[in-house]
Amino acid sequence: MRIFIWAGGGILALIVLILVLAYGPGSLAAQRFDPTPPDANLLALFDEEVAPLVREHGLFGAEDVEPGPDGRLYTGLPDGRILARSVEGGWSEIAHTGGRPLGLAFDGEGRLIVADALRGLLRREAGDWTVMMAPVPDGALVFTDDLTVLEDGSIILSDASLRYGYGEYMTSFLEGEQTGVIYRVTAPGEYEVLAEGLAFANGITHDPETGLIYINETWAGRVWTLDPETGELSIFVDGLPGYPDNLHWDAERDWLWIALPSKRSAELEPLHPRPFVKRLVWRWIQLAGLPPLPPRPVMVLAVDRNGAPVHALLGPDDQDFGVTSAAPWRGRLWTVGLERGTADAFALPEAPVQ
Repeated sequence: MRIFIWAGGGILALIVLILVLAYGPGSLAAQRFDPTPPDANLLALFDEEVAPLVREHGLFGAEDVEPGPDGRLYTGLPDGRILARSVEGGWSEIAHTGGRPLGLAFDGEGRLIVADALRGLLRREAGDWTVMMAPVPDGALVFTDDLTVLEDGSIILSDASLRYGYGEYMTSFLEGEQTGVIYRVTAPGEYEVLAEGLAFANGITHDPETGLIYINETWAGRVWTLDPETGELSIFVDGLPGYPDNLHWDAERDWLWIALPSKRSAELEPLHPRPFVKRLVWRWIQLAGLPPLPPRPVMVLAVDRNGAPVHALLGPDDQDFGVTSAAPWRGRLWTVGLERGTADAFALPEAPVQ
C-alpha cells in the first residue's frame, strides 16, 4: 500500500511541477497559432545565388531603405541617425530622431515621416520633429514599425505588437501572439484603427493606382491587402518561404518587393498549434538557449498585382542576419537589414512593357 501511496505522491508532485513550469512565474503566454506552411513552389524560386554589385559598410542596423523625393536614398540606424546617400555615393547624416528609426516614408510635401520604435510616429518639419502618435504610456503605440503615406496625406502605420516592444520580437514569435494593429493617422493625436489581431504587423506600403494597402503578417508568412475605405482585409500572398519584413511598392514595374530576413523555422513552427507544449519548451529554451535558427541569406521576392511571383533574389548567406528592406533605386535593388552590417545593391530586372 505504501508503494502505491509513494507512487501516487510522486505522480502528483510531477504534475504540480509540470503545471508550475507551464503556468508559473516567468512562463510563456503561448497562443494557439496555425500559420500556412511554406509553399514549396515559392521556395524553389530561390535557386541561384547572385553576388551584390555594390557592398557598402558602416551601416550596421539600417532597418529600412527608402528613395526620397530629392533623388537621394534614405535609411535609419540604431543610434537614431537618419542617413542619406547621394547619387554620386557616400552617406551623410541629415537628422537624428533621438530614438530608433525603423520605417521611413515621405509625404506629398516632401517631409520625412519616421516610424520610430522608441518615440512613436514622427514628422520632420522646420528642422524639428512633430510627434504624430506617441508610444505608451503617453499614447497607444507599443512597437511602432512601418508606414506608408497615402495621396490624401493620411499615414497608414503598423504597430507590430501590443504585447512586446522593440528588441522582443523572438518572444513575440515563440508566443505566437496576434495583437498587431494598423492605424490611419490624419493629424497629431488623431487616428483610427483600420485592422487588428495580426501576428506581428510589420511592413506596410500601398499602390497609388488602386489605393490598396499591403501589410505583412510576419509570423504567419503572409501578405494581406487592406482597403482603407472599407477596412476589408484579403490574403494576397500566403505560404511565403521566409518571414516577411518591410514591403516596397515599385510603381515603375507595378511590383511589390517583399524582404525576407529569415527562412521559416522547421523546428519551432510545429509548436504553434500546441500552446501547452510551447510553454514547456520555453522553459527549456530559458536554460539551454534557442535551437539552431534557420538560414538567413539575402532573400527578396517580387510579386505582381495578382500576387504572382515575378522575381526572386537569393544573395549570399554570409552574415548573421538577412535583409529587412529592399527597394529599387537608380537601376539597382538596394537591401539593408535590422542586424546586418552592410547595404548591398543587386542587379535589377528590366521594367516590363506596360
